[in-house]
Amino acid sequence: MNFYLILSLLCVPPIFTQEQLSLLESMANPIIESDSTNAVEQNEQAAIIGQHLFFDPQFSANGEVSCATCHKAELYFTDGQAVSTGISAVTRNAPTVLNAAHQRWFFWDGRADTLWGQPIQTFEHPAEMGADRNNIANIVTSDPVYATLWQEVFGDSKDDPVDETAANVAKCLAAYETKLVALDAPFDRFALGDKTAMSESAQRGLLFFIGEGGCLRCHFGPWFTDGAFHTVGVGPLDGGALRDAGRFDAIEKLQTSKFTARSAQSDDQKGTRAIISKHIARRREDWGAFRTPSLRNVAKTPPYMHAGQLATLADVVEHYSTLENFVTADHHRETILVPLDLDTQGKVDLIAFLKSLTGSPPPDHLLKSPPIR
Repeated sequence: MNFYLILSLLCVPPIFTQEQLSLLESMANPIIESDSTNAVEQNEQAAIIGQHLFFDPQFSANGEVSCATCHKAELYFTDGQAVSTGISAVTRNAPTVLNAAHQRWFFWDGRADTLWGQPIQTFEHPAEMGADRNNIANIVTSDPVYATLWQEVFGDSKDDPVDETAANVAKCLAAYETKLVALDAPFDRFALGDKTAMSESAQRGLLFFIGEGGCLRCHFGPWFTDGAFHTVGVGPLDGGALRDAGRFDAIEKLQTSKFTARSAQSDDQKGTRAIISKHIARRREDWGAFRTPSLRNVAKTPPYMHAGQLATLADVVEHYSTLENFVTADHHRETILVPLDLDTQGKVDLIAFLKSLTGSPPPDHLLKSPPIR
């Protein structure tokens, strides 16, 4: 084909059908639904406690590590590392906490079923923060920064069981993290009618994404994720066979945790989240599977995959374009994955679309420790 003809075709904006436009509108500006298992999720004082907690290193065993160590505000609440380092090195990538409140499962393997079910595991993990649950409870009920706020939210709770206090610590963190929203992306403005919000390249990438590419199989809805767990063929950082069991091992951890939607610490022990978690069973095909992440703000959160194996969006697109070097457990491979077989321009367009999912960061006052009262 003549070079100038190709160039002229690329300059023509893609045409979306009315059905496709309706689909895009349904995917714009999602709503974060409230979590009935956390009674203080919308409590402003609880959120302030949580914000203090997020940036406070005194809860770690060495007094040097906080939640913000691995979730840096300036990096869209990631750390930019393949695998994170708390007190010592861990084995997985730190996902962003922006928009985290929309998720159905937490951690890469889904071993927590609520946003507040995640922090205590992080606090107590020996490589992450190495904290002691009793020390955490003592700090929030007696430290001058926390004690007055704590009493305003939970009353005189020094004699509460340590697990209850620990759960309330986690719920305060969740109340803060629920505020960490990054939406209003160019995609949202385009989907709601502003046809100048996305470049023509990004529009072509979007059309491929919702059409021929079949990306909606796993990245659909307002959050661009199915919330499920898949094996996508990316091997370990150091090569070789898959070694991280992912979702397979997480099921038992979920069922035995004291901090779940159906646990004694939940504020809605018989709700939908609790019912679903109760009936989750471990399956053979869960081995090596990890949660499908949301694609919102994906351009701001490299590297990618559960262990940061792919450094750039270009690496991710190349992986799905060819599926070369696909690593799989010998008993299972995702049958819905087929090579996208993109040419150079197609890759550029798809990446341009992914960049259009970058939303505005939260207000500045949420990006640092709040003033001490």
